[in-house]
Amino acid sequence: MRAAVISDTHNLLRQEVSDLIETCDVILHAGDVNTQILAEQLEKRKPLYMVRGNNDGEWAAGVPETLSFELEGVSFYMIHNRREIPEGRGNADVVIYGHTHNYSCRQEENTLWLNPGSCGKRRFTLPVTMAVLELHNGGVEVERIDLIPADCKDRSKKEAVLEDLYGMDRAVAVKRIVKGMDRGETVRVMAEKWRLPEKFVEQVCRIRVTHPGVTAAGILDKMEANAAIKK
Repeated sequence: MRAAVISDTHNLLRQEVSDLIETCDVILHAGDVNTQILAEQLEKRKPLYMVRGNNDGEWAAGVPETLSFELEGVSFYMIHNRREIPEGRGNADVVIYGHTHNYSCRQEENTLWLNPGSCGKRRFTLPVTMAVLELHNGGVEVERIDLIPADCKDRSKKEAVLEDLYGMDRAVAVKRIVKGMDRGETVRVMAEKWRLPEKFVEQVCRIRVTHPGVTAAGILDKMEANAAIKK
């Protein structure tokens, strides 16, 4: 049996991912699908095992936060955020998680811990990855699939604008805006000072005001989620 392991698609099903899914028997999704439409598309393709991610909204109320199941004699435990695994639950043959957008695969005692990374919208210069599992008679073989390597200059138009025209990536821009807000600077002043789009600065400020205590990383996550919902 072949299992396509994906996570953090954020409402984007790349053609390469779609093609690989066709070569597999089941889909294991570790959360942050983002929309019911994409979830339904995946369900129509292959049997789907899916957990709810932090960016999955009300539509995913019936999607479990954790999932335990067995395939070809191999026990699985799936959750979106590894930090939220209840004590003693990570003792399956394979634990699959996501959230970080970073691929990770390592054996810890008798358990294989696998984060397939993100195969949806690219976050800055992180690679776009997924995994394929070969399951046979209780054994597991893992293949890492690099859809876009870390050194590939594949960027969204927004990222390209910020990095090429304004000389910074979104993470740097958001941190500067947060500090500017602490100094009492206006949207227009910050936009002119760092030559940033005024709408971008305004969006960062609005998220910070409406979500007290949110970090720069949290602001970026919410901007990503909002963009996915609008599509």
